[in-house]
Amino acid sequence: MWDEGAPWQIHLEPSDKCNAACPMCPRYTKDGFEVDTLANTEWTLEQFKKSFPEDFIKNWLHKILSCGNFGDPCACRDLSKIYQYAREVNPGIALAINTNGSLRTTDWWYDLGTVMRHEQNPGNYCTFSIDGLEDTNHIYRRNTKFDKIIENARAYIAGGGIAHWDFIVFEHNEHQIEQARTLAKQIGFQNFNIKRTGRWASYHEGQGHFPVYTKGEYQYDLKQPKDEVFKHNYEDATLFKNQDRQSFNLEDFKNLSGKPISDQRYVNGKWKTINLRKLTIDCRATPGDRVNQNYNEIYVAANGFLSPCCFLGSEPFKDKNSNDVNFMQMVNLDGGVDAFNIKQNNIYDVINKDLFRKMIPWSWKKKGNLSMRPKKCGACCGVEWNCLDYGELGDKTNSYIEDDNEK
Repeated sequence: MWDEGAPWQIHLEPSDKCNAACPMCPRYTKDGFEVDTLANTEWTLEQFKKSFPEDFIKNWLHKILSCGNFGDPCACRDLSKIYQYAREVNPGIALAINTNGSLRTTDWWYDLGTVMRHEQNPGNYCTFSIDGLEDTNHIYRRNTKFDKIIENARAYIAGGGIAHWDFIVFEHNEHQIEQARTLAKQIGFQNFNIKRTGRWASYHEGQGHFPVYTKGEYQYDLKQPKDEVFKHNYEDATLFKNQDRQSFNLEDFKNLSGKPISDQRYVNGKWKTINLRKLTIDCRATPGDRVNQNYNEIYVAANGFLSPCCFLGSEPFKDKNSNDVNFMQMVNLDGGVDAFNIKQNNIYDVINKDLFRKMIPWSWKKKGNLSMRPKKCGACCGVEWNCLDYGELGDKTNSYIEDDNEK
């Protein structure tokens, strides 16, 4: 599935620990309990050195993005050391982080800014996920403190780091967007990215709702913004274009039977079923025109599990009744979860396993084994429709605060 001649980007989950309790995060069940499959672990510098050989970092690695599915990167005590080491091995490497910004001291953030200075690579940045101001950010980013986040951001910027601000819009914070954008500019953020979530549990009179629980006890509802500009919108999607694609024969895989995959989405005021097998796939983890990248991406979880992306990377940690059955069936066919752990196995051996070289790519082909297509491949990387391009990712490339700022 990857271009063997292209450089690589690592999407690393440095830790599956987190101080926050964001209700829509896969870290939590719908009734507010933490999922019980997390390892409660983090990467150490020594583990990173062992799992990512110097020749891979020096000759192939284009960028490290620290984010993840379940944890906050800054919960990893060796994060700054890992980035410093990667830069020593490959001085041209790009370093990026996504965080809620409320962990660590200002001294720690200042030092991180010196490690990630723009002068070292214009692709360096830290994205602070701040969904409101002092009186609203904690409604979604529960357990975080707005003042501490702003202090940490100031320290990081003072150290020479480039800061981005991601703002998920809800009803409770939509009136603060311009005020937050102004504050971001005053502090020194270089990007203010508005994100529109589609993770609503239900819709009432056209407005999305998401009930917030803490260990089974109902707290309040998150609500979709009222301004149509800030709502996710699937209505312009062109669904179900059928295009024949070239395929190849894989005898040991073609007779497997997978689970039917579809998605229920709220489109133009009503629920609609989308057959994810009918979509053309343009994978975000591989070089392609739609995603406008020329590198391969791998996702590596806090425990070392390697997958193509964060969407598939969360599946082994979900309840067996809710994970992607097709993907997990392929993983088990190719040696099981432990065979994909680069803390236990050579990274080159894992990247070259049949799951990535044969099984997943074949499930994308219109003449391949569509019954085995992972649900996330269709839902996240469909060309005719996907759940990410209608607000979830924002419009980061066009959201720089200064129009002439190309950093």
